[in-house]
Amino acid sequence: MSKLLWFAFIVMLSMHQTARALEIPFHPTGAPIVEQIIAVEGHSVEVAEVPGWARGGVFNRLKDLGVETTGLKSWGVQGTENKGLFLSCIFDSSGRVLALHGNGPWLRDESLRALKAMPELRLISFDHNGFLRNHPMSPLYSGVGFDALSDSKLLEIKLTLGINDAGVEQAAKIKGLKSFTVVHSQVSEAAVKFFEGHPSLESFTVAEFGNVSQAALASIAKMPKVTRVGFQEAFVTYKNGFQHLLPMKGRLKTLDLSMTVVNADDLKRVQADHPDANIIMIAPAEIVKRHNYVAARLAGIATGEAAEELKKVIAEYQADKR
Repeated sequence: MSKLLWFAFIVMLSMHQTARALEIPFHPTGAPIVEQIIAVEGHSVEVAEVPGWARGGVFNRLKDLGVETTGLKSWGVQGTENKGLFLSCIFDSSGRVLALHGNGPWLRDESLRALKAMPELRLISFDHNGFLRNHPMSPLYSGVGFDALSDSKLLEIKLTLGINDAGVEQAAKIKGLKSFTVVHSQVSEAAVKFFEGHPSLESFTVAEFGNVSQAALASIAKMPKVTRVGFQEAFVTYKNGFQHLLPMKGRLKTLDLSMTVVNADDLKRVQADHPDANIIMIAPAEIVKRHNYVAARLAGIATGEAAEELKKVIAEYQADKR
């Protein structure tokens, strides 16, 4: 038996064992896809109730996206050893999967392509989906598998870690997409341009470790339907930063700057440009509390009184830790 056939045999055997052990309750066209995802990743899992906070969050997002949520059910698995690892599915009364979400590496590009067999899928949201750039398995989670979903009913995508510029390029071809979020990813500023002119996108969020600069706001402003912008874990000034959002005057409804550092004068100027927008920020102490590594990085690139305040809070935090 060739190595390729032997590998296929092992995967199929694993899928059959998974099916017997997990008893996936939804539509027979969708169950094998979930079996395949679990088998390919090789995680040791057990059936587990979807965490209430996660389930509620996905139901609310579906409702916000205009999806009827009456009668929806959920099913999921979690790691037998790593309880933070989970995959859950939201499905309707006919067993059709509407949402996939979870934590941990789950969606390789081959798995994304397999989701074409889930025609009612509206939402994909995974934290820690993949690995950092220097990991040998990182290329498997690039997001290029979205090339099979350009005609899908997907409305929202949120992915972290593995997705890169090539993946964003394919995701931008999903014409009905309304919300796109990449966090701690391998996405660069060039990839933001792929969404310029997108016909239906309403929300765009990027949170990075320095791969996307303030100039990306110019590309975001060229997304004609976007009313919600998330630009997080960054230091943003008005000049060469917020000024790029001027074309969104009167259209911008929410500017989420969580974990972002802004000097007071620059914040006043962007507030004056968009008086009706809800600008979301958190205090420096909360930034440090949530993620002291991000806080330290921001303190290293920020300037002005905001930087000094953040450095002060970091020093106090470190002193308390001693």
